Amino acid sequence: MLAAVVLVGTMVSCAPSITVRSDYDRTANFSGYRTYAIAPMPGGNSDPVMGSQLMQKRITQALDAEMSARGYRRVEKNADLTVRFDTDARNLQQIQSNNLSPMWGWWWYGPNNNVSSRNYEENRVIISLLDTKTNEMVWQGWAKGELNARRKDRDELIRATVAKVMQEYPYRAGMTNAAVQGE
Repeated sequence: MLAAVVLVGTMVSCAPSITVRSDYDRTANFSGYRTYAIAPMPGGNSDPVMGSQLMQKRITQALDAEMSARGYRRVEKNADLTVRFDTDARNLQQIQSNNLSPMWGWWWYGPNNNVSSRNYEENRVIISLLDTKTNEMVWQGWAKGELNARRKDRDELIRATVAKVMQEYPYRAGMTNAAVQGE
């Protein structure tokens, strides 16, 4: 029974999760933004998978859907906001130690400490909104996790990841800062 609990705990701790965070300029006037343009970060991404044209297209489509759902209109020139995105990847290792010895002491059955390691790739999707007139960043959100894990539907994974990041962006086109803060 104890071994089953430890096995489930280990599987849950190794399950890929996505962490989302955001930050914004508290002095920005979000009520003036109604249009947007999407552009990758200058310099591009050198990662062959997360920086690929396929991934760039998925992220652009997901951002377009999220901004449109908030009432913003995409334009080619003179946009109020420039939506930029970037991705990166790094290799990490997770080490797990499970001491499965009985509670009454190791002397009865001997020590039984299982150590396992897992190598994985952690990815980030970083979304930045810039005031086009000032070229100043007004909002930034990012997600990190195993976004490049073996999955059958990467389109859905990227859509869900971008949607999760954009949940942190509370504004709608023309909405005042006070309305978001509940004043």
